[in-house]
Amino acid sequence: MNFLYDFAHNLSERIRYSKWQLILFPVLFSIIGIYVGISTFERDFIPYKSFAVENMLLPLIFFAVGFLLPVSLWRRYAIRFSSGQHVLWNREGFSFAFVLFLFAIFLQIMAIWGDKSWDKIPLDNSRLNLKGYYTEADLRSIDEHSYSVPKDVELARTTKNNGVTQLRRHLSISSRPFQVGEFVKIFCMIFVAKLLTDMRINRQMNLCKEFMGFPVLVLLPICFFTFLMPNYSMMIIYALLIFFMLFVQEMNIKARLLLIVILAIPCVMAFSVQNLDKDNPIVRVHGVNRIWAFFHEDRAGNDQQNEALQALADGGIQGKGLDKGTIKHHLFGARNDFAYSILGEELGLLRMLPITIALMGFLFTCFWVAGKVKVKNEPYSNYSPKDRDIMFAQNLAWGIAMIFSLNIFFHIGVNLRLLPNTGQPLSFISSGGTNLVMNFFLIGMLVQISSLNMDKKA
Repeated sequence: MNFLYDFAHNLSERIRYSKWQLILFPVLFSIIGIYVGISTFERDFIPYKSFAVENMLLPLIFFAVGFLLPVSLWRRYAIRFSSGQHVLWNREGFSFAFVLFLFAIFLQIMAIWGDKSWDKIPLDNSRLNLKGYYTEADLRSIDEHSYSVPKDVELARTTKNNGVTQLRRHLSISSRPFQVGEFVKIFCMIFVAKLLTDMRINRQMNLCKEFMGFPVLVLLPICFFTFLMPNYSMMIIYALLIFFMLFVQEMNIKARLLLIVILAIPCVMAFSVQNLDKDNPIVRVHGVNRIWAFFHEDRAGNDQQNEALQALADGGIQGKGLDKGTIKHHLFGARNDFAYSILGEELGLLRMLPITIALMGFLFTCFWVAGKVKVKNEPYSNYSPKDRDIMFAQNLAWGIAMIFSLNIFFHIGVNLRLLPNTGQPLSFISSGGTNLVMNFFLIGMLVQISSLNMDKKA
């Protein structure tokens, strides 16, 4: 009942004091994304109905959910323990944030093992005589050795492996595929914000067992199932998200230096991959092969990025003009993974510059909202429930800003061939899908959090 009272009491205040200007950039980017999506379809086969649902209706619904659900809900307890009980690190009960974390793991398990009988992926390859919808069992039954041409054998093997990987990353509900990683990323961020809030209140931002065990507690189960998909680029996103959310907290210099050293280890490992021979078994591992190919531009595996970079070069200063680009019609996943190159080819450097500046301005605004949340620095006993909610809201805002930053910088970096191919969409501009609707969910939360910054004098 207290939750319902708080919801009704604070809703009008949130509507009045929220910074509604925050939705301006996302709406403008989404309009660009609608153009990117429609322009990649054949004119006679544009699915207007489903496109409108994915790019307009669902984002609006998820934005409303993100704004209307009080962010303090996730810090509350879904299950209360009786006196004296203790489960793992939970001393008072299971919070809604922890329930979300368990749900994220459940989604990963379902995507890998639970939907094999009904989850299908469309294939249309006349060269291999593969056309229709295929389950994981159907894909595994494809015998690549039945083809006589060596190039077809390699193409069949790649098609089969990529299809199985895509099925393990998606979960189909009512014949609509959802990218599980997008849900896991956000649910993990909310759980991390809850843990960081408790650690900050309890003065554990130092080299204590809670500080050392916190990343393992979160990353180990999430990354284990992500490894089984496999989706190594998403594992990197999870790790970087947790790292930066932890790095912005107030802590002593020893803890901060330890974080920097931990970040440097995988960077050194990634650079060492370039020295491996192409026949080394490590290079053949999914994900590692992309890093190795990135350092060897003339090797196979760089086709997508090379084409994307060439499209930007072909666009030049002025661009080819709207709907005159060619990359979007033949590059696989162009409207999602290479939206920046699609626009660059058609608009040119001159018109892409303001769009890029607007993206950077949007990120600055997200970090500004997080930085403006006023958090008290008091002993544990002096924190009121409202103070703890505000601290939790700030950690959520940091996490939201980090998610948008990682998506945008990884996408642009891949399109400019400054980073290995990670398959990250460009926030709000990459057409439709789970990423778009969850981005609007995050914006709804951020708009709500921005009401904590306003001067509420009558």
